[in-house]
Amino acid sequence: MIFIINLKLLNASGECKFKAYGEEIDERYNGEYEPGDRWRIDTDYTDFVKIRLDEHIGESIIYLPDKTFEFRIPFDPERKSCYAPEAFWGDSHRIVCSEPTEAEIYATREISLNPHDRHNVHKYFPHAVANFVTRENPCFFERNAIDGVTDNEGHGKYPFHSWGGGLREDLEFEVRFGMDVNVERVTLFLRADFPHDTYWKEAELEFSDGSRVHLDLLGTKEGQTFEFEPRVTKFVKLTGLKQQRLEDGSLSFAALSQMQVYGNYIKKEIEGMEVRDASNAKDVRYYTTDRLREEFHIANLFTKDNIRMVYSHTDRIIVIGMMPVMGKLRLQAGKELAAEYFLERRELGCINIGGAGVIEVDGVEYDMNPRDGIYIGRGHRDVTFRSLDPKAPAKFYMTSCPAHTEYPIAKIDITKARKVPCGSVEDCNKRVINQYIHPEVMKSCQLAMGLTELEVGSNWNTMPCHTHDRRMEVYLYLDMGPDDAVFHMMGEPKETRHIVMHNEEAVISPSWSIHSGVGTKNYSFIWAMCGENQEFTDMDHIETKELR
Repeated sequence: MIFIINLKLLNASGECKFKAYGEEIDERYNGEYEPGDRWRIDTDYTDFVKIRLDEHIGESIIYLPDKTFEFRIPFDPERKSCYAPEAFWGDSHRIVCSEPTEAEIYATREISLNPHDRHNVHKYFPHAVANFVTRENPCFFERNAIDGVTDNEGHGKYPFHSWGGGLREDLEFEVRFGMDVNVERVTLFLRADFPHDTYWKEAELEFSDGSRVHLDLLGTKEGQTFEFEPRVTKFVKLTGLKQQRLEDGSLSFAALSQMQVYGNYIKKEIEGMEVRDASNAKDVRYYTTDRLREEFHIANLFTKDNIRMVYSHTDRIIVIGMMPVMGKLRLQAGKELAAEYFLERRELGCINIGGAGVIEVDGVEYDMNPRDGIYIGRGHRDVTFRSLDPKAPAKFYMTSCPAHTEYPIAKIDITKARKVPCGSVEDCNKRVINQYIHPEVMKSCQLAMGLTELEVGSNWNTMPCHTHDRRMEVYLYLDMGPDDAVFHMMGEPKETRHIVMHNEEAVISPSWSIHSGVGTKNYSFIWAMCGENQEFTDMDHIETKELR
């Protein structure tokens, strides 16, 4: 499906108490919540989810950089302080989750609104943070000021919860969005429980580019709106707060009931080709985890109606992922190739890991069912890709390398792939290698490509491991659940490293590196190789006892 939600209610020990799965979820959990319970949502192909985890709180459109969201169920005193009396109470709870439309995500709206924000949980957006919270009391948590409740003529528990920082003049309150957004105005509701409260008479809005907008504020219960020149930012910070002091010059209590930021999220368009330089083995041994992932790990290969290309100078392989949904996607050469068309001097292999689709090559259509493969040789000018069902889109995974001559197009479905059983149950690596683009199946210049499937109970691939100094390799890991991972082993045999891989992520393996992996359960992976030869058995085996 184009968008699948995996919803679970987990207890304090991580055990599943309730689950639902599908494109849209509107379910009722019948049971009382217990301390430590938390809702977990995992998504397949979207960074945004629309949720309402209780019918007594508002709806949120949340940005999930890691496509995962967790919400710990609040209990007293937090529940009484921050939520309506009926919220998360009793033994019947309605939970609604869906994918927001693009119009909902990218429209000009109140982009700061998030009743599902959690204090000190910095993984999901929009998210409110502050440099100080009065007594760390839930009725003054930052999340209270972006939950949509504007009641401000009282103080204390719901609906008069607010963000407050006590008797200080160095306070800062910030709404983070997790990515670039356009912003154009802000409305502030200051807490107005007069005469208990005072108020801030001045403040500034600060943006991620360092610019600021000065605000003159009034002591009123009404919302105060400030418009400014639109700008791109990752956050909006309320700073420089100057309080209207009491007659004796002392500070009193000032608080923020609601901060409404209006603007729009900026749609990420994947354009062009990302280029990765070749890496020296002597340098890689000193890489941090982030640096290692930056060089070799490839994520976000399949996003709706986008083409993701990564050009590696390691044997000049190009890794491509595309998921056409609403129309055709066309393979095009960028300036990186200095070519009139993509396959002018290249060959390409493709395996469809999604729903049914069609590849059209110079006017000839090829049906691509799930797990079908195709080889397209040098010289073909016009190559397009489309899905047959937008709700079950094709996902075309491709690799391409330079080609010195032309070979004919070859369609290879998985039944025509050469099958090589190997491994054993005892060694936890029983698997079948499906060779698609391979000298014993068809001709290509230097590209080899196939799909390896591990049997249930097996989780190791290619162990004992090896290198092959004559060619590099790329792995795409797939058929993994949201809670699964593969620890991909790489590096020189005596300087090994690992990269944690999740579903449908790829990793580049230079010729000097081992390439092996172990998963939390069985999985599949697509391998692709190019270099000096196509001899599948041309390996330099390494004894496990020699690994470091």
